[in-house]
Formats: sequence, C-alpha cells, structure tokens
Amino acid sequence: MSEMEMTVEEGIRSLCEGESFAVLATQGKGQPYASLIGFATSEDLTHLVFATPKQTRKYALLEEDNRVALLVDNRASKTGSINHLSALTITGKGEILTEHEDKEKWGKLLTDKHPYLSDFVASSATAIVVVEVYRYFYVRRFQEVSEWIPGQNM
Repeated sequence: MSEMEMTVEEGIRSLCEGESFAVLATQGKGQPYASLIGFATSEDLTHLVFATPKQTRKYALLEEDNRVALLVDNRASKTGSINHLSALTITGKGEILTEHEDKEKWGKLLTDKHPYLSDFVASSATAIVVVEVYRYFYVRRFQEVSEWIPGQNM
C-alpha cells in the first residue's frame, strides 16, 4: 500500500517504525532547545522512549519541565517532490525512569530497534525517558494535516 493510501494511524505507525531518529524539543529559562535522539514507540503508539546521558542539557531541561514535542520525518528517504514527504509532530510529557524494572522494559524496546545502543542504554550514566504521547500531528502531501490521539480511535 502506498503512503498516500494509508489511514492517518497507518501513516503514523509507518513513520514511527520506519524512521530511527527524531528531533526532541524541550524548553527552559524561556528558551526552546532541540536535540537529535534515537527513539522507539510502544505497539499502541501511546508511548515513546529514548535514552540520554544524565549530564546533558536535555536531561536538565526535562527535570525542570517535562513537556516535550518531537519531530519525525522521512525527508532522508524521499527525494524529488515535497509532496512525497511526511512528518509527525508528537506532543506529550516525558518521565525520567527511576525503577529498575521499568528501565529494563523500556530499554529493551529501544535496543530492539537500535541494537547498537545496548551498552549506552545499560550504563548507569544514562537515563531512560518515556514520553506519554498526547497527540500526533501528521502531515503528508505537503499541507494535508491530521491530528490523531492514541487510544481514541482504537
């Protein structure tokens, strides 16, 4: 099925599963901040997980304000017309995990998609962050925008 024939949920799932990286937007002291992250999503698309060193600006900003937005797009794999690009803006709330069992569960989801991150994820200097997804804003065909809330349309 072509991307243009997919439902909004199928398009969102395709981007989340097919793309390895996202841009994470955080904020602090009245200033936005963007970071490139490797990510994975839960099967039901209600959560997203990533890892970060504890000694980073993004970690400190998440401790101050856990509201986040993420951008996922397919521009690296699509060339030619802008009408073939798709993008997601994902909004939600990030939680820095503290429980060992939670870290193992979410760390496994992340390393299943990104096996090269195994040592990084297992390090005591690394934090695992789970984002509770509030909304997906899905853009395809350059200007066709759809809003999808996980769990509402299931």
